[in-house]
Amino acid sequence: MTYKTALITGGAIRIGKDICKKLHGNGYNIICHYNKSENEAKDLKSELNKLRENSCEIFCLDLNDFEQVEELVNKISNNFNSLDVLVNNASSFFKTDIENHDDSDWDDLINSNLRGPFLLSRHCKKMLSKSNGLIINISDAMVNRGMKNYVIYSIAKAGLENLTKTLAREFAPEVRVNAVAPGAILLPSDGSSEEQELLNEIPLNRIGTERDISEAVVGLTKFSYVTGQILKIDGGRSLN
Repeated sequence: MTYKTALITGGAIRIGKDICKKLHGNGYNIICHYNKSENEAKDLKSELNKLRENSCEIFCLDLNDFEQVEELVNKISNNFNSLDVLVNNASSFFKTDIENHDDSDWDDLINSNLRGPFLLSRHCKKMLSKSNGLIINISDAMVNRGMKNYVIYSIAKAGLENLTKTLAREFAPEVRVNAVAPGAILLPSDGSSEEQELLNEIPLNRIGTERDISEAVVGLTKFSYVTGQILKIDGGRSLN
């Protein structure tokens, strides 16, 4: 059996980990990028390689280091026969006060959520074109409404959605480019959201799971006539 190959950024934990596992179960070899989650990445590699030998490799990269981005893509090109899917999942997420924030906040949020995906998409274009591949960006379902206290993050994710549509035009017809926009999938780790308040805003009346997102990603790999679309996985919250 011939397996396809997927590169997932931020793939060692949370939603990224579930995307890796779901794609692996659907016939993909996995290239898992991580930054600080080394132990989790090693555990994922061990788990997936036990299921299928030599089916997962991991690479460390700081998306603030733009030279490393090209180096990573060169390593992938030299070590893998093809690249079929790029999932730009890695993301910094934290509050920024509009009056009081640091330049480093801009660097971290813009680079991880927008510039990193742009550079990876550009450098991976050649490999993805050969395989008639796919880019899937992970956005945020609340971006279009504006996110109070998250101004820089909101700007970055809004840019990512525009990048999705722009690259869908630029890379067509060889490469499809879409985005998945999660809603309340996991409660923020900073404790900024109350579960009941969120449930009151969600027509389906439940917090989403990592699986809801990974299943959407797998679905987009199969929808060969879809490009330039933002698929909201939010239980209907954005209807409000």
